[in-house]
Amino acid sequence: MLAGCWEQTSHPPLVKPSSGEEWGSRSWCFARNGKLISRTFACGTSGCDGWDTERRYRWRPPYLSLSDIETSPDGTGQTRVWRRCRVEFLTADWMQLRDCEQSKDPWLREPPPRRGRAAAAHE
Repeated sequence: MLAGCWEQTSHPPLVKPSSGEEWGSRSWCFARNGKLISRTFACGTSGCDGWDTERRYRWRPPYLSLSDIETSPDGTGQTRVWRRCRVEFLTADWMQLRDCEQSKDPWLREPPPRRGRAAAAHE
């Protein structure tokens, strides 16, 4: 059910954003063997930035667990943790994460890449 890539988008505000407010998009690609590839593009009042990360996931319907790093309150130590989210599917291509430390904005499944010349031009 999670196979493939999913995208979540937050749109720019209609008025001038306050400091610390961000918008952009991110995609999660669920690969084999519990590997999650994340691509993020975010904009704020001081410009835009993008980054890729790799992390682990576990899928035990209806729960998705994501590997994460938790920093100690004093900022000196880090611990590996698993964050668990309940996944709700409205359709096969639309999901929302609940009861976790992730955005509640919906995720939409990205269409699979096209094969042939058109796809080769984008690779």
